[in-house]
Amino acid sequence: MIIRLTGTEDFGEFCKDVQFNDYEGKAELSTWFGQSSFRWTFLRHNLEIAICDDEFSHPVIAQQKHDNSTELISKFFLSGAIRTVTPNVPGVSNDYEEIAGYNYLFCLPDVREFEYFNANQHCQNIKIYWNADLLSSFQSSFEQLPALLQHLRENPMKQPFHQPLGVTTPTMQLLLRQILQCPYRGTLRQMYLEAKVLELLVLQITQWGENHQGLQRSQFFRADEIERLHHAKAILNQTLPHPPSLLDLASQIGLNDFKLKRGFREVFGTTVLRYVQSLRLEQAKQLLIETNLTIVEIASQVGYESLSHFGYLFKRQFGITPREYRKQKGL
Repeated sequence: MIIRLTGTEDFGEFCKDVQFNDYEGKAELSTWFGQSSFRWTFLRHNLEIAICDDEFSHPVIAQQKHDNSTELISKFFLSGAIRTVTPNVPGVSNDYEEIAGYNYLFCLPDVREFEYFNANQHCQNIKIYWNADLLSSFQSSFEQLPALLQHLRENPMKQPFHQPLGVTTPTMQLLLRQILQCPYRGTLRQMYLEAKVLELLVLQITQWGENHQGLQRSQFFRADEIERLHHAKAILNQTLPHPPSLLDLASQIGLNDFKLKRGFREVFGTTVLRYVQSLRLEQAKQLLIETNLTIVEIASQVGYESLSHFGYLFKRQFGITPREYRKQKGL
């Protein structure tokens, strides 16, 4: 049985708990077919952050109508997946999927869309609502911004777009966890969240620019092959500390190993091995700060059996040993 939710009337009928004040609020939907919650906080500079959680016991199709605002939405998917159908919208795929471990940027003014939720799946994402004129509040050059963002800053338009930006990096993931675990209330909460939101936007815009450079570097790969390479990157990101072999990875994404190795270097500017090493060491750095695990346990958790090899790679990448890094951070 498929549940269909159409418009705000259906959501209002099932919404059991709504609380809000001048700067934050919460709305919860509780029904016989599942739960949904939407928590939001208003920040300065016309920024807003929202945390969305959904889990249904039956498949759900939810119709949503965006208003005609030119507001940008940065979306970071933490768990689950949602298929979205946007029929007859120029510039936007009419059927796409947003999945855990990826992030997106879009502007969908006056667009009607249909979101498909699978049964028995926890979907969680964090959204940041912002305007391109936020960038104008900083007195500096805009030349390094992606071209579309420069155009939006200078001339806000109502042309819809939906831009997948790739894998959510370990640094982004850390910021997202800090947002979810924010220990403050009131003014301090707003200050804390604003700092994290601005840092996330910096990282996302940087990723957008790097993706564009990668596309420019890659003259020998079709668009669908580049998408497969991004899929390979996502698989590596999700399979630490035991990533697949090159042959297995190539098979999973539907490319041969030669195209995988060459394409990965061209699009991402590094080899598969170096990317895995960098990912493992970034994760180790976070564990050194966030946990009381021993260095031996951390090395094992990120995929290194040899402590000396782990220490050598860590110092080569960060210029400091794991023990010195932890001591420097006062842990």
